[in-house]
Amino acid sequence: MKSRKQLSWWPIVAAFVIWFVHFMVIWAAVEIWPHQKLANAVAWGATVIALLAVGAHWVRVKARHAAGALSDWNYQFALGAVAIATVAMLFSVVPSLVFLP
Repeated sequence: MKSRKQLSWWPIVAAFVIWFVHFMVIWAAVEIWPHQKLANAVAWGATVIALLAVGAHWVRVKARHAAGALSDWNYQFALGAVAIATVAMLFSVVPSLVFLP
């Protein structure tokens, strides 16, 4: 009898959680230090940290799928979430590159 793979929403949701935290940190920095270099520095630092976190999540998702712990559709949706979150984080930091104080 074939064992069923565990259904988990966390691989899909985790990338969006990282994106949300990244967005909130950037938004808070801009609200606290409007039109200042410190806000841009926080945005760039938060982006680097968030991209590293998404990269670590991507590696973990791939490892869980290789070990047989994720179903194919769960794996595909998780990779899609990682891609969407990565592009969104890069897009949300663009204003700090364009509008330098």
